[in-house]
Amino acid sequence: MSLEMKVEEHFKYSYRAVVKAVAQQTKNPLMDAITVVQADGEAQSTADLLGEDPYVKSSPYDVEGPEVRAKDRRRWLVYPDYHIEWGRTLFKVEAFKKMQADPSAMAQRGVNAVNRGIFDAILGVSEVSAGNFKVTGRGIMGKTTEGKTPNSGVGSLPPSNYVAHNTEGLTLEKLRAATEAAELENFGLETEDPVYCLITPKQKTDLLNIAAATKLNLNQFDIDQIKTGKPTTLLGITWIFSNRVPKNNSGERLVPLWTKSNVVAGFWQRLEGVINNTGKRNLPYLLTSAIMDCTRHEDAGVRVIECKES
Repeated sequence: MSLEMKVEEHFKYSYRAVVKAVAQQTKNPLMDAITVVQADGEAQSTADLLGEDPYVKSSPYDVEGPEVRAKDRRRWLVYPDYHIEWGRTLFKVEAFKKMQADPSAMAQRGVNAVNRGIFDAILGVSEVSAGNFKVTGRGIMGKTTEGKTPNSGVGSLPPSNYVAHNTEGLTLEKLRAATEAAELENFGLETEDPVYCLITPKQKTDLLNIAAATKLNLNQFDIDQIKTGKPTTLLGITWIFSNRVPKNNSGERLVPLWTKSNVVAGFWQRLEGVINNTGKRNLPYLLTSAIMDCTRHEDAGVRVIECKES
């Protein structure tokens, strides 16, 4: 039996198409909750992409048109120093034959892995131990790059954007404090900005208790959606459920609440997959990857609710 398992050109094209199809069918829950843009170059200003400009009052006798300039200080999407990737070498002829018979099964593994990386990059977290996540990156909860140029300065979410745990879990008072603070920062006339919140099963129980205590008029669909962990709207917030919500050093869960327009993800490369022959005995190699960065456009639209868990 020959050791060579050559990847024919037609299979390379078909596998790329399979990964694209699987990626479209596999839902990353955070993608619909943020503003997604196509990025290029070394860095891109979020203000240039979706910034709010002031208007100008001018005289009807002015012969020159108004000139509105972007703010000097900007938030930046920066080409990352890492790519989000999954790869696997097919060592046996049987494995390659299985790939040809059902390429979507192996493609799904790569798509799921990279989607988890995209999820963490959007949230701004990484897994420091099994099931334990900390704020370490950029994204919704991490650091931002701000200034006239992409290397001008780095800042964290201000302490005033945190709602203290007060030895309690998720409560109605905390939700009101977080949403009110975000709403008070909105002075525009644009379409109402959707609000999202990411919680774990612990806060899901708190949320159901809030609904029961306030005697909200919930239909069975709302209740079933919350119980099964499907994104659903309650109290004016769309709730997303995940076990990847980080904790602080004291063990409190850090529950992020944000408006869609205030979190921007730029993709230099969307989720893609390829299969090639490598130099390792000419074995087929599967690669799934994405290149992206995420940042807060404005701190005002992001709040973090500290939640004590039993």
